[in-house]
Amino acid sequence: MNKILIIDDEKDICFLISEILKDENYLTYSALNSDEAIAKFNELNPDLVILDVWLSNSKLDGIEILKEFKKNNNNVPVIIISGHGTVDLAVKAIKNGAYDFIEKPFNSDKLLIITKRAIESSALINENIDLKNILSVEIPLIGKSNFITKIFKNIKNHSISLSRLFIYGEYGTGKKLISNIIHKQSEFKNKLPVSIDFSQVSNQNIEKLFTEDIKNINENLFVRGNNNTLLLLNLDLLPINYQKKLLFYIENPSFFKKINIELKQKIITITEKNLLDEIEKGNFLKRLYERICVDYIFCPSLCDRREDIKDILNFYISYFSKGNKNFNFSKSAMTKLEMFDWPGNVAQLINYVEKTVILNQGRDVNIELDLDDLALEMGEFNKENSNLNNLDMSLKDARSEFEREYLLSQIKRFNGNMSKVSEFTGMERTALYRKIKSLNISLS
Repeated sequence: MNKILIIDDEKDICFLISEILKDENYLTYSALNSDEAIAKFNELNPDLVILDVWLSNSKLDGIEILKEFKKNNNNVPVIIISGHGTVDLAVKAIKNGAYDFIEKPFNSDKLLIITKRAIESSALINENIDLKNILSVEIPLIGKSNFITKIFKNIKNHSISLSRLFIYGEYGTGKKLISNIIHKQSEFKNKLPVSIDFSQVSNQNIEKLFTEDIKNINENLFVRGNNNTLLLLNLDLLPINYQKKLLFYIENPSFFKKINIELKQKIITITEKNLLDEIEKGNFLKRLYERICVDYIFCPSLCDRREDIKDILNFYISYFSKGNKNFNFSKSAMTKLEMFDWPGNVAQLINYVEKTVILNQGRDVNIELDLDDLALEMGEFNKENSNLNNLDMSLKDARSEFEREYLLSQIKRFNGNMSKVSEFTGMERTALYRKIKSLNISLS
């Protein structure tokens, strides 16, 4: 049963609220002043607090008590009640961390609805914090490609800046990972970032995200993401009329200042599409793009940084096999995995390694996994190499065909880096180029 602490200097009010809540199977406790309130808060660790602003015979008023509660445990929602409700007081309460504000005399149904919503919201936040602790192992950006080398400098710069950032690239290329690393190195690192995915938001909820109603202002996406990193995912799916509202808020921070809310946040927009293409199609506002894209990061597909595949594979083999050094892919399997194009990018590769490890649990730990053991459909390799099994060729033609396919595979594997092809094949560079020319291999 959920525990609720009621704080009011009037015993009758405490009793009334308590009876309403007990009928809904809540456990209730009461306090009449700040000393009692703080003592019971620390003792009970309640799931919700209902707090009157004005307390007679109390060292602290309701707002001051609210601040103390938030210092001790920021995750407990607090509903403020007052018989002298004003807009300024409501804003002050919400600004200091109150979940909601209710005026006396209040409707019991409204109290119960807000109570239920506050406890459910808190449970979800605590669930996310637990998940964060479970997933506390740092997942790094892996590889030695030019992209990886440059991205670390970008991450460092953006982690100390509040400039708006646009990250785009195909599904599974690491956009969310980069945004999370930036967040974890920022001044907001002790909070979970606020993430809004516009592919998952209904029209009704979009309206809430852009509300200007003072009573519901904490639903506004800018207020929700205040003093934090605000991640806007799939922003290209936001309808034009709401794009205009988003642009208004970005260009008019004075709107929030008028209601005593000083915004401080890092806004990161993430899309799979290049928004410049969407602007040309008339699907996205150019002016909004210019505001959200103070700087940008493009995440290339995995096949465009093929030299990182081996490092990524090795990391996740160790990660999912819990560091078992005897759990490996064979050399031939690793080579073919490096050559695979991975249309789902890093996300597909990670899922594949995890599945492979799961399917091979309980096997001899000394086994090296070969292609017959792999969970991935490797049809593309079979198609590429099917002509190697053709027995209708002369020895000379078969040798030439093998050399051609072999060199094409190595060129693809090393992403066209001829120095690495030369080193791996053991061929001197000039001899390699002569062989490539004789086999009619195009390097364009």
